[in-house]
Amino acid sequence: MSETTAVAPTPTTGRNSFPSPYEQAPPAGAEGWKDLYSYSLVFQDDRREVEEAKFWFCDSQHWPTVTKPFETIGFEFAVGCLGQYNARQLLIPTANGIEYRIHNGYVFMSPVAVDPAHIEARVPEFMQRAGHYFENWDSLLENWHTKLRGTIDEIEGLDFTALPDMIPIDDVLGGKGTGPATELLENYDRLISLAYRAWQYHFEFLNLGYVAYLDLFMFCKQLFPRIPDQAIATMVQGVDMELFRPDDELKKLAKIAVRDGLTDLFGDTSDAEGTLAAIVAHPAGAAWKTAWDEAQDPWFNFTTGNGFYAHDQYWRDVPAIPLGFIKGYIEKLQQGADIDR
Repeated sequence: MSETTAVAPTPTTGRNSFPSPYEQAPPAGAEGWKDLYSYSLVFQDDRREVEEAKFWFCDSQHWPTVTKPFETIGFEFAVGCLGQYNARQLLIPTANGIEYRIHNGYVFMSPVAVDPAHIEARVPEFMQRAGHYFENWDSLLENWHTKLRGTIDEIEGLDFTALPDMIPIDDVLGGKGTGPATELLENYDRLISLAYRAWQYHFEFLNLGYVAYLDLFMFCKQLFPRIPDQAIATMVQGVDMELFRPDDELKKLAKIAVRDGLTDLFGDTSDAEGTLAAIVAHPAGAAWKTAWDEAQDPWFNFTTGNGFYAHDQYWRDVPAIPLGFIKGYIEKLQQGADIDR
């Protein structure tokens, strides 16, 4: 049940399989790690027979490092919403969702299949529900954008002002009866609720998009059996996707820097403040700085990680990160490379 290591049968296990989490000792210094997480998130001894009968894998693609206790809310929301769409919203014929556990701090998952006796009955339900989305894709996607942007606006409207040393006298004399901690906790709860709603919206179109791509993939393989998988993937690279927009903004800024003769100012982009100050002071730096400012919101709300960890850094907070990428694109342009998708 680790990522890559299979083991030979042993006198105790009598099987040829991935190691069982029940047989893996914690790393030195991590003893007692289970106490950090809730009961439902870890493998329990009284469920060993049930748990070992399932196929568990480490989801190192989405959660490549140890997940700290509060960060588990991310995959709990994600997997819960995935299961909702698979099992109840779209009724995908063969998939219900995923079970999850924490093992030695890492996220492990196990797919939940549909009872074969129920697959046939789910097919017409799936066809009606998924078919409606494919037939009305543009209008439903526009509605999705409206819903998601509304959720983002609600999140950005939340206020987490530091608590004062003294409650305002007007609140006391007016008999308000509550302190600012009440609003702070209400906003915190609201933030958690909005995060869950955003995860639901995330899965509204995600798996349908995968279905559409799989359909294209199989169609191409039938017509052109020798076509490389990468060639099929390249077909959709030209699609105008918002996911690519942050990187496109960096390429745009690199081109402006080359055009306006600013390339020498990107020598040490780790000094973001100094680099930006030098560009602002340059006679030809105004156009670049305007483009930089315009890209900040929303395109620099982007992380070098995946957004699932508290230690992930975001471009808006750490400008040295996008400046470093821009420097790399400048060097490619100077070498005559084509940096466009």
